[in-house]
Amino acid sequence: MPLGIQQNNNFLHLTMDVWQDQIFFNETVYPAGHFAAELLNVPEETMRELITRGGAISHQVEALALARRGEFIKLLDVTRASLEKLLDALWHCPPYSLMDKGQEQHTLEVLFSPASHNDLLKPASPVREFFFRYLVAAFSIPLGIQHFAVAARYFEEGYLRRLKKRTETFFAMAAHDCFNSEWFWNTMCDLPVPDVEPFTITPDLRSSYVFARHPKQEKETVFVNRYFFDHAISFYIFDLMNGLQHGHAPSRCCGCGTYFLTTNGHMPKYCDGIAPQNNRMTCRQYGAMMRQKEQNKQHPVYRLFTTRTNTIRKHHQRGKISDELRNEALYVAENLRDKALMDNDYAASGYAHDMEQEAIYAQARARLAREDGP
Repeated sequence: MPLGIQQNNNFLHLTMDVWQDQIFFNETVYPAGHFAAELLNVPEETMRELITRGGAISHQVEALALARRGEFIKLLDVTRASLEKLLDALWHCPPYSLMDKGQEQHTLEVLFSPASHNDLLKPASPVREFFFRYLVAAFSIPLGIQHFAVAARYFEEGYLRRLKKRTETFFAMAAHDCFNSEWFWNTMCDLPVPDVEPFTITPDLRSSYVFARHPKQEKETVFVNRYFFDHAISFYIFDLMNGLQHGHAPSRCCGCGTYFLTTNGHMPKYCDGIAPQNNRMTCRQYGAMMRQKEQNKQHPVYRLFTTRTNTIRKHHQRGKISDELRNEALYVAENLRDKALMDNDYAASGYAHDMEQEAIYAQARARLAREDGP
């Protein structure tokens, strides 16, 4: 049996298999902490849509609970429309984005079909009980997602980002300091409906064991922890804490602002996604290039090059030299710079002399004269 099989993930229940520093969701492997980090990338407009739709459903639940038959049936169409819009937004959020949306739409078809009306109206009906559990989840899940996202961003920005090392010990100290901070809990209490799906470091879960094939040795069988969650926020909190235990934590890219998961002790600044500044590079490559450029500014060869080329541009702006001489002088300066970078002896002896302003102009005029000659 492969890891992550037969989990039966749906709107009301989430399941995660944990083995060493990996997690398995619907038979796919991820590093521990993956979903906690990925959730932080849900766009603000999606988050607002979730909260808006969930809030509408919470009011509809109250009305449905008190409604008589005729009014109840009328409210069903409005409630179903709200649920469908909620699902559209929720399926942009991991792990729901990896689940079978068609399965949930089929559940709606059955619950809201005319054939279910009588059962929905019976006070002790299991169908009615399931129906209201489904609606309660519909306005609770968005709040859980919002509350976790606020807590995790606060933790990353205020604590993880300041760490000198990214190891289990440093993560444990950061988590202790953050989640015992009065400022942190004041922030959480100021959120909308803080008592519904509140953030906690003791998530509500059930666990068991399953037996599965070793991910790398198919002939071997391993014990696997299977965790069951009835609350979305518990799923994310457990994934965050489990990731921290294994030295994995969310980090925010300095290039594109995307949150990504780090899985080693390095101090990351950039992710491996496409850089918004240059779509031919990753953020990591672009960051390395900019870092090199910053270092180059302090190099004596580059400092002299920058001084001379700035003067050439100023002379051109003031009309002291022509367009042709400007372009040729910049070309000469670039060649001298490259030669100095490749030849240490030249950089130490002849570079400064050749880079004198009049020497550059003399070389540039000589090149132009050769081009204009017969």
